Amino acid sequence: MSILITGATGFLGCRLVRELLADPGGEPVTVLGRGSEESLRARTEAAVTWLDGPPLPPEALTRLRYVSGDITRPGLGLSADARARATDALTQIWHSAALLSLVGDPVPLFRSNVLGTRHLLDLADQAPTAQLVHVSTAYVAGRRLTGHVLEDDLREDDGFHLAYEETKYTAETMVHAWARGTRRPVAVMRPSLLVTDRPVPDGLPGQPLESLSHVVEAGARSMTVRDKGRALLLARRQGRGDTLRLRAAFDPGGALNLLQADYAAKAMVRAAQALRDTPSLRTLHVTHPQNTAMATAARALERCYPGVTLVPVPELTDPTPAEALIGEQTRFLDCLAQRRTYDRTNLLQAVGDLADPEPVDEDYLLRALQPPDAATPC
Repeated sequence: MSILITGATGFLGCRLVRELLADPGGEPVTVLGRGSEESLRARTEAAVTWLDGPPLPPEALTRLRYVSGDITRPGLGLSADARARATDALTQIWHSAALLSLVGDPVPLFRSNVLGTRHLLDLADQAPTAQLVHVSTAYVAGRRLTGHVLEDDLREDDGFHLAYEETKYTAETMVHAWARGTRRPVAVMRPSLLVTDRPVPDGLPGQPLESLSHVVEAGARSMTVRDKGRALLLARRQGRGDTLRLRAAFDPGGALNLLQADYAAKAMVRAAQALRDTPSLRTLHVTHPQNTAMATAARALERCYPGVTLVPVPELTDPTPAEALIGEQTRFLDCLAQRRTYDRTNLLQAVGDLADPEPVDEDYLLRALQPPDAATPC
């Protein structure tokens, strides 16, 4: 009996691995990922041992096995021997690997998120008794900006902001079709935007929210041609310096659904275990019960970068050089700033007595948005 996981070296994946190892009587865990098995071991162990949480059981890391593979390649790039080792006595398959890119060429997104899922389903066909746990995203809801999104909702009527959303939607539809055809136990996890307030060391998987800091950093650094950006970046820590107003197109009355990554991993592992014997597909919104207002995020940014103001506008016209530079990066704000809520019925039934997460408030965001070059929190 064993578990296989893809994406184990990612921001969420390493936390899933730690949760799977937390059970002292748990099964061996096979990590499938790119690079040599030695490199994969080093990256996985570095990420897992850095994470917060109760100490792992003695010898927990010895339960990890490593298989070098690539989800974008047919057959995952596995030899017959490696495939046999990866599928031997599998009881659970976690598909967490995905490419998260908000701008640029959509082809790599399709290759990783769509074809990668197709290749993983082919592997799952060779492990007929294993439960499949597919990590999707709450953003398969796309451009649906308002209303209450049910866990069973999966439609493309409203379109998508980003290619990332569309590829995750397409992958999830494939998983649904596969589940109907195989009548296998499948749990689809749809996390919202995952965050941590603990600074991530260089070399370890960073959080998606770093993009918000990058928006401000890029805008400030673009002013260096007039020697203002460097002074502003230095002055932000003292609360002084010139004011830099950066306009961005997003809904100021919208909100973000932010969920602590450690909580998400715990909820997913607990829920998947509860659903192991469910001979059908169940979708769970792994989301926070309370949205975080964009105004709260803006205040945290202003505290983190004194002298910088992010100004919401319906449409960005006649951008300044700094605004033009960050224009593509700020597209994700329009994607994230919404007024919809998420149904959590299936999640709550599956996690049992797991308490709701703490609110993601202004102070939490201030710690989460800490600039990468800051020696201490903003």
